[in-house]
Amino acid sequence: TLARAVLERMPEGMDAAESVRWLMDVLERNLHTDAGQPAIYEEGGIFALVGSTGVGKTTTTAKLAALCARIHGPGSVGLITLDTYRIGAHDLLGLLSGKKMVLIDTTGIAPRDPRKRDMLEVLDLPEVQRLLVLNASSHGDTLDDTLAAFKTTGAQQAILSKIDEAVKLGPAIDALIRHQMVLRGVTNGQRVPEDWESANAHQLIASSMRAPARSAFDPKAADLSFFFTPSSEPVLEKGLVDA
Repeated sequence: TLARAVLERMPEGMDAAESVRWLMDVLERNLHTDAGQPAIYEEGGIFALVGSTGVGKTTTTAKLAALCARIHGPGSVGLITLDTYRIGAHDLLGLLSGKKMVLIDTTGIAPRDPRKRDMLEVLDLPEVQRLLVLNASSHGDTLDDTLAAFKTTGAQQAILSKIDEAVKLGPAIDALIRHQMVLRGVTNGQRVPEDWESANAHQLIASSMRAPARSAFDPKAADLSFFFTPSSEPVLEKGLVDA
């Protein structure tokens, strides 16, 4: 869907090198990041990390806490562990109101688990910002399902975890662009807090275009006509930003 949306907007008359540069620029413009504003751990605030089981929420929470403590001191960070059976976040937030940053580490829950609604309702407080943690190595359909299930009103923010485990970043970049998420950072390992990087759209798009080896899922030249046939169906909920 995203590939077709981009190619339908490609200007005619460009050579191969110009086409690649145009393509990279369009993708980079459409991958929204927090570039130009303070990092999460410098900005401060109350953040709830949500997402599926095993995506790295607890490790990411530890990294953000350590980075904030390094700048503002160990007393600047408040940590809350929240699951659907310990509904005490409202009281705890009051006790931690003097902190530079409060991080809420939620229990992992599947996108279609009925308990998801209960957990999200607990976090439905004006001062709480949600950070959806996405595993960069997940299948594209899994990422799409997760984004659709955890999407809420207001600002949509995400952290891309485990990019060191992803053979290809394309599915994750694709999902972030189509769902209009703002990427607040990426994690690339288990070390705390070293394996944290700011969200660099140029670097991520460039990495997504490189594959370490040929894949069993790569299309052959004879397959391309099946992928790029004309379609009258809408391709994106929101218009793609041209370069």
